[in-house]
Amino acid sequence: MTSIVPFIGNRVFEPADIEVMSEAYDMAMKDIYCFGRPNKIVGEIIAARIINLVKGGERDPDRLRGSALAACRFNSDQAG
Repeated sequence: MTSIVPFIGNRVFEPADIEVMSEAYDMAMKDIYCFGRPNKIVGEIIAARIINLVKGGERDPDRLRGSALAACRFNSDQAG
C-alpha cells in the first residue's frame, strides 16, 4: 500500500483516518498508473485533495479516491 504519510506534514490525524487516507491514495495512484507514470505534482495534488476531504469529515475511501482523481481531471471509470 502506498502511504499518504509523507504528505501529511505537521497535521495530526487519528490512526484510523491515516489508514483511510492511505487506502484512498493507494487506490487513486494505482488508477493513475494505468495511464502511465504520473509526475510528482499529480501525487501531491491527489494527496492534498484526500487530506482536505478527510479534514472536512469524509471517511469513505471510494469517495475520497473519486474526488481526488476528479481534481486531476481523471475519471476513475477510465482506469483499467
